[in-house]
Amino acid sequence: MFRGRRSPALVLAFFVGILLLAAMAGSALLLGIDGGRKSQAIRALEVETGQIQAVLLALVDAQAGFASYLSTGNPNYLEPYYQGLDRERTIEDSAPGLFAAEMESGGSTVAFADLIHANLGQLALGIAEINRNGPMTKSGVEIEIRAQQIMDAIRKAVDRMQMQRQDAIALQSRDLAPRNTLAFMLAAAAGMIAIALSVAQFFAFNRQLLRRETSETALHSRGREIELSADMTNALQSVPTREESLQVIADYASRIVNEMTGSLYTYNNSRDQLVQTASWGNGLLKTELVESFMPDECWALRRGAAYLAYSGRPGVNCHHVRGSPHSYLCEPIAAQGAVFGVLHLASPGKPPEHAFATVKETARALANRLSLALANIDLRERLQGLAIRDPLTGLFNRRVLDEILIRELGRADRAKSRLGVAMVDIDHFKNFNDQFGHKAGDTILKEISGQIAKKIRVSDLACRYGGEEFVVLLPDIDSANGLRVCEKLREGIATLEPTDMVPGAPRVTISVGFSLYPDLCKDAADLIASADRALYASKHNGRNKVTIYDAAVIAPFKPANAHVGSAGLSPEARPLI
Repeated sequence: MFRGRRSPALVLAFFVGILLLAAMAGSALLLGIDGGRKSQAIRALEVETGQIQAVLLALVDAQAGFASYLSTGNPNYLEPYYQGLDRERTIEDSAPGLFAAEMESGGSTVAFADLIHANLGQLALGIAEINRNGPMTKSGVEIEIRAQQIMDAIRKAVDRMQMQRQDAIALQSRDLAPRNTLAFMLAAAAGMIAIALSVAQFFAFNRQLLRRETSETALHSRGREIELSADMTNALQSVPTREESLQVIADYASRIVNEMTGSLYTYNNSRDQLVQTASWGNGLLKTELVESFMPDECWALRRGAAYLAYSGRPGVNCHHVRGSPHSYLCEPIAAQGAVFGVLHLASPGKPPEHAFATVKETARALANRLSLALANIDLRERLQGLAIRDPLTGLFNRRVLDEILIRELGRADRAKSRLGVAMVDIDHFKNFNDQFGHKAGDTILKEISGQIAKKIRVSDLACRYGGEEFVVLLPDIDSANGLRVCEKLREGIATLEPTDMVPGAPRVTISVGFSLYPDLCKDAADLIASADRALYASKHNGRNKVTIYDAAVIAPFKPANAHVGSAGLSPEARPLI
């Protein structure tokens, strides 16, 4: 090994150097092993943090599904509940130690699993209550409140558990940094082999740190998406109108996928076009988003699945994509077999697979949540329509009339204007029903309702008062013009050809009574009653006529067949219809 004689001191220094290099390499190796253990501990803590977040998301989905089922009674809306329940059970089976962890809640120590099972138990009780007694019962609402209280306790518990794990991760990370530095210095001093080993170890450590940072970033991003999605669901339950709901959706969608230029398209009322409900982002791509497009212009709607493409590449592209070449993603918004719209995202990057790699799953999850939200909006609008509209004729019902009549009388008082009321009744309608049946009668009712709605002004209001009677409110009108409107209604109905709708049916006519506030009456009850008396005067005088309540105010117009009702005509003097 040595040629010639060597100084004992040199030999000693060589062996000391060898021992020192070995010690340095061994020390570096030991430090690396210890760092690996700490990295594994960090990864285990990260996995637990992800499991905690996944449990919270599963419970949020279960809570949202139960809330939808409570408000509608539709079992189809329980799908998020069952999915959340399955995910929670899967996580509990895979991590029993996590669920056995004890924590402080409400002044006492409980297991994390006990809180979760208490929440799910309340949801199960609520579903059983809805199955027995239907949606929105008092008991069902109380159960939802208790479940929400437990859910709040779970959120607090999750926050504490995550904080504990984040503190543990931070502590482990602080220990890693100086150990990595020391391992590097030892490896550098040990020579080329030690340097090569230390460099390899250094890069290994950095890869682990990068993975941890990436995992933390993804976990933070996922947690933020979950929080925003839950906030959006809660906010949508508090807004009363479709317009406000769409504003809430646009605001939260722009924050969930804020790194992309995007737009939300929903169907218009006739469902022949998709219109831009909201858009977000900056720069040229936002200005190039189209305002509306036909359903067959989007490949996502044609295929019923997400469509990812680059507009500058020759091939199949959505016809609604315009402007400079860019990558885009169209995600259909559909639930329960119904399509509500499209979530469109755009990015200047390419290829599209790379541009949307980090947001593709986020966009799909957002579209799923938006589909449930839009389905709830449509359901709520239908329920509201049933509450204020007559289901047969489509006119407003009597409850709406009572509310708007008071409002219009107050407006007339403030503006020193007049308010007219026309009471309309179909002549001999009972005989018509007896002869041709109630189905034919319903057909005539719908046709006459449509004619009334067509012949009045936009500011007027037509309501079905009951049976074959209708009431038309005529704001800002005098007696002469009020009679013109009534006569136009009478003539329009008289010219109908009922045989086109009901074979063999005779012509249908109406009788009309008109009154005017404040000229002929003093309040809401008197206004309706006076128009009603005038109507019965028309019936008494031969039907198919228009009668004003008081002859003293008929000027300057009086139709040839308009008859004046007597102010003294009492209900007892009314002829039978």
